[in-house]
Amino acid sequence: MAEEIWVSEVGSNSQLFDKPGIREKFFGHEWAPPKFEHGAPTEEQANNYRRHAQGEKLKREEFVEAAYVFDPKRWSSVKDFFAIAGFYAVKGKLAELLKGFDLGDGELVEFPIFEMDKTTRLSGPFYFVNFGSQKDCFVPSESQRVNLLARNKKTGQELWSGPIELKDGEIAVSASARVGADLWVDPKLSSVIFMSAPLHDAIEAAKLKIDFRFARARIVPD
Repeated sequence: MAEEIWVSEVGSNSQLFDKPGIREKFFGHEWAPPKFEHGAPTEEQANNYRRHAQGEKLKREEFVEAAYVFDPKRWSSVKDFFAIAGFYAVKGKLAELLKGFDLGDGELVEFPIFEMDKTTRLSGPFYFVNFGSQKDCFVPSESQRVNLLARNKKTGQELWSGPIELKDGEIAVSASARVGADLWVDPKLSSVIFMSAPLHDAIEAAKLKIDFRFARARIVPD
């Protein structure tokens, strides 16, 4: 059987990101206050988060510089996949697993997390997922329950959204998606991550206790 492609809506799994007990420091800025409520991001920060979500490769200084734990109880329950200021991050078994796969132009970017004193570094290591790899593989006309959110009049670039709680076969991708990186983003489809069958199978076999909200994509001829 030809290799499958999987779609993950892990970014919509709010339980993974709900009050993890850490706050951040951006390059050139002060530490964020030790509270769960976040202020509005700067225009630059919001733009970098948008680019990250669309799979663009960011420079190190465009990510958060560092983080610190202000609520150890909350932090102790954080899984191997989490987020800081909207940027996806990994640690532990998941981080080691990803190192064994083809991330294409993407990479794992190590960053420090400190204890409450902002000086004592936790053992980690911790990494941002710098996607970097984009594939033009999503086929809206062959997909189900998808909606056009926007179309750039100048470039023709479209942005689509998929349904919450994806089902197998609802997202169609071109067969060329099987070529290249094991983890990628299609900037035409918001809030989802694509991955190869080997990476999906490895994540499932690792029993990470993380609901990635996987759905099998339907592959159509190029």
